[in-house]
Amino acid sequence: MIKVVKLLIIVGLGLTGIEANQMKKYDVKSAKIEYELKGSGDIMGMVKVKSIGKKRLIFDDYGVKNLEERNEVKKETTMGTTKVNKTHTMMYMNDTVMYKVDFDKKIIHRMKNQGAAIAAMLRGGKNIKQTGEEIMIKMGGKKLGTDKVLGFECVIWDLMGTKQCMYKGIPLKVESDIMGMKSTEVAISAVFDIGLNNDDFKLPDYPVYNLDMDVMMQGGEPKELDKSKIGQMDMKDNGSKDIESNEVAQGMAALGAGMAALSKAGIDMSQDISPDQEKMMQKAMMNAMGGEGKMLAMMKKEIFEESSMEEMVFAKECFGTANTLKEANKCVNKGNEMFGGDEELLTSWSKQDKKEMLNDMKEFEKMMPCIQEAQTMDAFQRCMPEDKY
Repeated sequence: MIKVVKLLIIVGLGLTGIEANQMKKYDVKSAKIEYELKGSGDIMGMVKVKSIGKKRLIFDDYGVKNLEERNEVKKETTMGTTKVNKTHTMMYMNDTVMYKVDFDKKIIHRMKNQGAAIAAMLRGGKNIKQTGEEIMIKMGGKKLGTDKVLGFECVIWDLMGTKQCMYKGIPLKVESDIMGMKSTEVAISAVFDIGLNNDDFKLPDYPVYNLDMDVMMQGGEPKELDKSKIGQMDMKDNGSKDIESNEVAQGMAALGAGMAALSKAGIDMSQDISPDQEKMMQKAMMNAMGGEGKMLAMMKKEIFEESSMEEMVFAKECFGTANTLKEANKCVNKGNEMFGGDEELLTSWSKQDKKEMLNDMKEFEKMMPCIQEAQTMDAFQRCMPEDKY
């Protein structure tokens, strides 16, 4: 129904549309770490920048629960005029769910952690350290040696102008020198494998708004949440992590295969790749996921499971006659009851909203027979409108 828009994007993205869950991020169960932040630079000889600050990192369950808070003061001087900016940020990740605090507006945004795939651990016997090192090397990173921070021995990695001293997956010292800007982030206190409780991850008492991708893509606004139900929402969103972790492993393995193919061919991955090189990468990724046939079958299954023809017919008829937001949301509720969905209520239903939704449904219907008949990935992609892929 409403997921038609999301489906079009999934289809268009093809091999790159992979969602992930947060798994073990660090090779230490828990920690409290405080950092000192410093920065300075001269931008094109016109702007002098100097910054200082503090950062604290708290995590438990090997990083499944992770809170980071930063306080910084930055001074910029341009032609004798000085401007001072103060920033205060806080981000809390509870497995697959992320909370971002906006101290200026005094609100909290809740969202699915779409970037968790990067930190997720590959399955198949590889541990966190192996996975992280493989990714660093494929991105051009180099291991320079070791250092000690607060008595903990860490490995120094150099990647794209930034040096990080990593202790069991945790950066204890970060130094960067990029385009005239130098910055350092150094741990000044650290305790590991300690007992933590919910109070250690407590957020400010601000209203919490849910950022739902389905709703946002429809032009909807964030919805304020009932705080008494947030715990249940987190449990529901995190409940599918075991299923999603297999997708993460497959996706990361495929991405690694694609990057390895480009590297083997002597292609500089820091530069834009040509269409032929992109096809080479896609072929390697498909082979890593069982071959083109298996990949095509998996994508077809995902598309047809998301939206049945019966659901499409209902959606066209119901939303086609809905002229007010109240009437449109009646369609949402009825559709959820009939097809076992969990669509959120719409926050807007203008003439343009209605027109766009019905056009998307019409476009999707036109694509369905083509997708069904496609026997190759090239044929599959030709089913997509040109502006969708």
